[in-house]
Amino acid sequence: MSELRRVRGMRDLMGPEMRIREYLIAVAVEVFKDFGYEPVDSPVMELWETISAKGGDEIEAETFKFKDKGDREVGLIFDLTIPLARISASNPHLPKPFKRYAIGKAWRYDRPQPGRYREFSQADVDIVGANSAAADAEVILVALQYLKRVLGDSYIVRINNRKVLKGMIEKAEVSDDLAFDCFRAIDKLDKIGRDGVKEELRIRGIGSEESDYLLDAIQIRGCGLETLNRFATVLDGSEIGMQGVEELRLMAEIFSESGVGGFTEFDMSLARGLDYYTGPVFEVIFLGEPKVGSIGGGGRYDNLIEQFGGQPTPATGISMGIDRLIDVLMARGFGEKLDSGIDVYIAPIKKEMVKFGMKILADLASEGISCECDLMDRPLKKLLDQADSKKARFVVIVGQRDIEKGVVSLRNMSTKDTLQVKIENLSKVVKDLL
Repeated sequence: MSELRRVRGMRDLMGPEMRIREYLIAVAVEVFKDFGYEPVDSPVMELWETISAKGGDEIEAETFKFKDKGDREVGLIFDLTIPLARISASNPHLPKPFKRYAIGKAWRYDRPQPGRYREFSQADVDIVGANSAAADAEVILVALQYLKRVLGDSYIVRINNRKVLKGMIEKAEVSDDLAFDCFRAIDKLDKIGRDGVKEELRIRGIGSEESDYLLDAIQIRGCGLETLNRFATVLDGSEIGMQGVEELRLMAEIFSESGVGGFTEFDMSLARGLDYYTGPVFEVIFLGEPKVGSIGGGGRYDNLIEQFGGQPTPATGISMGIDRLIDVLMARGFGEKLDSGIDVYIAPIKKEMVKFGMKILADLASEGISCECDLMDRPLKKLLDQADSKKARFVVIVGQRDIEKGVVSLRNMSTKDTLQVKIENLSKVVKDLL
């Protein structure tokens, strides 16, 4: 038989990894609802005309695009914002602000590497219809509460504003048609360093003096209003730049009042790669081991819904990367900690007892008792070993003589004590012992 391989850049999740994934999603749903967001689900596939409306040169290169059997061009979604933009454009009368969360898979035809997969899961929150920077602060507060519950600490949210970046370009006297190229080069600072960015800027026709101004400015980073005062000093004289600083000031004040200022950092170098962001942008960085880098990000995208044919509508959101969080929690041994075992393992002695074991399985499960019945016709010693491997707290031994008397043997796997229990009383006895 030939080896069956997975599609490159995709992975199977089983056992500990899958337990962590379910845990991360369950916590996300809990946190998102706590903040008043409502769930939205949508197709994983969209018409290409919908996907391409998001714009940007990278879209087609990164999308799994193909023709369906009706010869229509379609693609797998590469994030969860595309369906939201389509839904918002198609439903202009949604009550505002429309606060939604979505948890699902997305696909990008990217080069696979550690922590980067072609199929991945995201947990998103977005606010549609609110143009205040308070909305940008809110989605970050949601992300911070989520991270607090699943990681504790060892993360920081880096924040900037595209208006700040435009102000820098204006102050550097770089022409508007080169602004996006500047943003793309600046966004690579952590990867290629100052000299690498300066070379990219030179290739794009930006002079040495202008490059030095930009590279000096983007060194400014830190927490709170003091850092934003430094932003303001550099951007003095730029109306658009100062507008961006004021938006960040409101966010900083909200974080300070909420007691999370230490988990946020205003960073003048943060540009974010996609060109549709219009205001605050943010990136969540995991600071511990393993080095997975960004575990989330987002920003304000006030023009996107209009690009999908809707009315001009402000919007902002943040996305958390479930797969990288799985990698982090796996490294911490969290998958084993989540395996709490089952309440009861049902051990039929001989095949003839399986039908009685299955009835007990159905009865216990209907009472909310987690249980499993052996289906492999094992001898008793193997059954007890299997119960141990399942971390079962109790074993119900189903033997012919006991069944004839209307009882079963209930074994406590911690104390090794065994008692006989009437079958009709089994659920109550197990519940009392649990």
